Amino acid sequence: MFFEGPEKKIEIALAPGQPSLRARGIDYWKEIVAKSRAQILSSVSNEHLDAHLLSESSLFVADQWLTMITCGRTDLVAAVLQLCADLGPGQFQYLIYERKNAQHQEYQPSNFFDDARRLSEAMPGKSFRFGDGDDHHVFLFHLDKPYAPAADDVTLEILMHGIDPQAARVFMSGPQRKKEFIREKSGVWTLLGPGFQVDDHLFEPMGYSLNAIRGVRYYTVHVTPQKIGSYVSFETNCVEDDVDETISRVLDLFKPQSCDVVLFQPQGARRKVRCRYPIKRAVRQSLACGYRVSFDHHFKPVEGAAPAFEIVL
Repeated sequence: MFFEGPEKKIEIALAPGQPSLRARGIDYWKEIVAKSRAQILSSVSNEHLDAHLLSESSLFVADQWLTMITCGRTDLVAAVLQLCADLGPGQFQYLIYERKNAQHQEYQPSNFFDDARRLSEAMPGKSFRFGDGDDHHVFLFHLDKPYAPAADDVTLEILMHGIDPQAARVFMSGPQRKKEFIREKSGVWTLLGPGFQVDDHLFEPMGYSLNAIRGVRYYTVHVTPQKIGSYVSFETNCVEDDVDETISRVLDLFKPQSCDVVLFQPQGARRKVRCRYPIKRAVRQSLACGYRVSFDHHFKPVEGAAPAFEIVL
């Protein structure tokens, strides 16, 4: 069994004075999610933010911005183009589309270059690759328009491949496999700050997703634990001074063979993050849309030779 865990992600913010995105209602967002070949499974809300768990990852909607993440064989750009048609790209303050390199690109409905060309037909943009083309990397397309992020507009992503078999086993089928068991044994909930409202989902026969919100802050975690291509993504805009400790705690839980640490922050900021894994590639880029992006690819040292992996067809 294989499922493509690495994700596509879109962030959009509206220009001041535009009608609320949240006011469009759940039926509208169901239609947008369906455009990407996914569906909404459950939702939680507070006074600032709606968080929707999807059949393939997550959607967060505030009044003036949204973040949507999809995995599997989704077509996130189709949803983005529908938003462009409905809202008008001229009403966007910024738009960022990010895509992690797929493990089996041949099964995907599109590649990044297809995606970027489709987006470029709707708006002016610039495209980048962070990391080596023949190794772990992320692609990024952004609306080519000046923007000044708020000083606290910081987002941390930890994208992990090859998670430890013991950590993965918690998220697979078994007689004790219930939400309460996952919450107690996986340790995922210990990563959240205090006061967060949580929505989580167990997939059959394996897999787990979690959204957590407090005000405009969110956490989202997605676990794809299968033996071939196991993957976990962790993302939050609740980036405090202990960000290095957060990275260490995430790695302690999942013990991946490799990870990408991606940090978005305003260009004037110079926050640095550290990971105890050795670093293989570091990329830094200031974007015309006001963000400075850092991408660090890390690997877990191994000793000796490993056996070949047997593939059962």
